[in-house]
Amino acid sequence: MIALSIQLPEHLAEASRRLARKLGISRSELIRRSLAHEIESVEAELERTAMAEGLRALGRNATAIEELETLDNGLVETLPEDKDAWWNG
Repeated sequence: MIALSIQLPEHLAEASRRLARKLGISRSELIRRSLAHEIESVEAELERTAMAEGLRALGRNATAIEELETLDNGLVETLPEDKDAWWNG
């Protein structure tokens, strides 16, 4: 592991000490877990934002809209009846 030195406001230092004690872990472990959680949360939000922008871009692309409508129409078509009923096996 790499050792880091950080400065915390007094209220965060005290809150982290109390919470670590309640959880029965070191303050370093609490800070590691908290940082990992925050990184995961920020990365997920960035991914959601990128996906939303991708969907907005699709909405501005006439060719993509036509292709999506074709796909959508294909999903609602009734399948031909399967006389073998293989799924009832």
